[in-house]
Amino acid sequence: MMHIPGYRVIRKLSQGGMSTVYLAIQISVGRVVALKVMSPHLSSDPAFGERFQREANIIGQLSHPHIIPIYDIGEHDSLNYIAMDYLSGGTVHERMAKEFTVIDALRVTREIATALDHAHEKGYIHRDIKPENILFRADGSSVLTDFGVAKAVAGGSRMTNAGQVVGTPHYMSPEQTRGKPVDGRSDLYSLGVVFYEMLTGSVPYQGDEAVAIAIKHLSAPIPILPPHCHAYQLIIDKCLAKDPDQRFQRGNDLAAMIEALETAYRTGVTATLAVTPPGAGALFKALLATFFHNLRWRMQSVLNKREEKEKDRAWFQPGDTHYAVLTDGAGEAQATVVASPSAQITQFQATAITQKPRGKRRVVTAILIGLTALAAGATWFGYQPATPDTSPIAVVEQATSSARPQFTAADSSSSHNGNNPIQNWIAETLVVEDEPVVVVPIVTSSVETSSASSAQSSEAPPPPQQYQLVVTTAPEDARVRILNIGPRYEAGMRLRPGPYHIEVSHPDYITHTKWITISDSDMHSVVTLKPTLAAGEKFTTKLINGQQSPLMVNIKPGTYIQGDDNHANTSPAHPVTVQKNFAISQYEITFAEYDVFATATYRPLPDDNRWGRQNRPVINISWQDAKEYTEWLSEMSGKVYRLPTEAEWEYAARAGTTSSWWWGDDPKEAQGSANCRRGCNSSFSGLFGTKTAPVGSFAANEFGIHDTAGNVAEWVDDCYAEDYLLQLAQQPGGSCEVRVVRGGSAKSTLEQIAATFREGINAETRSEHIGFRVVMEID
Repeated sequence: MMHIPGYRVIRKLSQGGMSTVYLAIQISVGRVVALKVMSPHLSSDPAFGERFQREANIIGQLSHPHIIPIYDIGEHDSLNYIAMDYLSGGTVHERMAKEFTVIDALRVTREIATALDHAHEKGYIHRDIKPENILFRADGSSVLTDFGVAKAVAGGSRMTNAGQVVGTPHYMSPEQTRGKPVDGRSDLYSLGVVFYEMLTGSVPYQGDEAVAIAIKHLSAPIPILPPHCHAYQLIIDKCLAKDPDQRFQRGNDLAAMIEALETAYRTGVTATLAVTPPGAGALFKALLATFFHNLRWRMQSVLNKREEKEKDRAWFQPGDTHYAVLTDGAGEAQATVVASPSAQITQFQATAITQKPRGKRRVVTAILIGLTALAAGATWFGYQPATPDTSPIAVVEQATSSARPQFTAADSSSSHNGNNPIQNWIAETLVVEDEPVVVVPIVTSSVETSSASSAQSSEAPPPPQQYQLVVTTAPEDARVRILNIGPRYEAGMRLRPGPYHIEVSHPDYITHTKWITISDSDMHSVVTLKPTLAAGEKFTTKLINGQQSPLMVNIKPGTYIQGDDNHANTSPAHPVTVQKNFAISQYEITFAEYDVFATATYRPLPDDNRWGRQNRPVINISWQDAKEYTEWLSEMSGKVYRLPTEAEWEYAARAGTTSSWWWGDDPKEAQGSANCRRGCNSSFSGLFGTKTAPVGSFAANEFGIHDTAGNVAEWVDDCYAEDYLLQLAQQPGGSCEVRVVRGGSAKSTLEQIAATFREGINAETRSEHIGFRVVMEID
């Protein structure tokens, strides 16, 4: 048995490739702990010891009820160990194999979202959110564990060995699989995958290999939940958005939305249900209900698979009572059918898809005719509405698959004509083609009350107070949207108290979003948008030392074809969309610019190979040197500078062209356009010698950027893979030994300075032919 001084080891709890966890007692205080001991065969590798120590240091800086606490860290006989809280309730993965309810899934997701918010606030990204890393205490509360691959948001950690995947493929965000820099929103994506799995029992994207799974995370549509979970589709959509800007921006935002659902469940809502004996009419209505419920689910699945189609999610507000209730034969509620986005329900907020396929009028008309005929058939069978049971029913969770639903009208406005509730329901919901129908899953439980209280429950409660909302924008013609409700924003519109997510946008300005809360008075919010830079606009940023940043060029978003199928390491050619503005340095970083950084950070000046310094591109610097320069530049400017990604670099180098070089496909035009050894006819390089040219010695491409072909090859942020299929599955930056360089150098041939040409170079290499340029993120 394992022996650690100060601990009495009871038994082994689990074992992994890096460590073994034991149940133990901390003798000094008599405390039961989980003792995590690093595997002996890893003790000789300092990198693993450093990672083990790093996990303890990170957890030690975090204090949150849903993050595992540590009590001690030490080393004995070359074995590193951490003593932490013992969690006896097992993992989410183990719980899902037994009994796991929707309420459990909501609670766990909310608790872990708050834990992540705390970690992100402290500057740490977990990077490995999965069911196995979420454990339970004896009281049922969930706890986030295993910060072994966590990373500081602004850190440059190199602690993961080359070839080792950071994260688990089924739960990795698109940016994580592509090797892009990640922030806290990547963890929220992973948590969304876990939430989906807790609801459905399976992960959203599956495949035989890690690469296949990664590609699905990058390009496959967001999966649609089964009908009994439709109320949570908006949460899934926001968690699993491909673009981090479209996700929840903080863990607390996700937790707040879930808390609203949980509050609604606890509060409940009363509705009048009718109990009818089974018969031809009841069976017919059950068939009709099942038909419509599944029809909508299948139509929604088709809509979600339509690529490049925008989804508009509408939320309903509590208050109105225009709805019908699906019940089973015993009178238990199965689902609420909401008539339109303008209708409002009292039990909880729901989602609706307003996107409709082509030919929708014919489809809806056909459905109308069919359902009307079915409704007429119900009348022919002699259906009569049953005498309502006046017992109030508390609204709870979801429909069961074995239930046989039937319709009962529940409209406190008494606005229907006629005595057939199915016909009334069809008239209210389907004849308006421009508004969708929503099936909101619910569960009911009976509450025994006196006849007096039952009579009171049938009366509609007084509507809550509403307050005016006015959003004043600059510019005045900016568009205002309220993202978490269905109705369109209108100045002075009246809203109930609660949180509202405001988005203000304009084509020539940076979109701004924020949450506001209406409490007990009118709300006036003022939003001033920042103008975007024009395409090709050049600028510098003043540094705190009084100097200027490198000259930057603003690049607008766009789509292009990356790669070239004629070469193995540049295939397959595939479309890439640059979704946000970014700025890239007009020239390669010069000695004059780099030397300021080297002097300020007390590092040796790189050798210029006797070619000259000042406005010549800096050379003899490693990938890490370049990375640290961007971090220093960020600190000095207050902006976010970094190395370009491969996708950004090629997009800027191509400058909107599809040719081999930015100037075209004619090799003869290389003269005067690039500095290379063979084919460029450059005065700086030839068969008998090569050297770099001062930056800007050759013409710029259509984006106004110089020297993207030749002169010096340029480090980019990405890890190198042998083709783009493998590249898509690469781990985030900072975790590999071989990095990509682009653009070719003065020693390259004409073919090697093509826009698509790429090489893999060891990140520690310092070469006279490799430099870099930088990117600045635009707010």
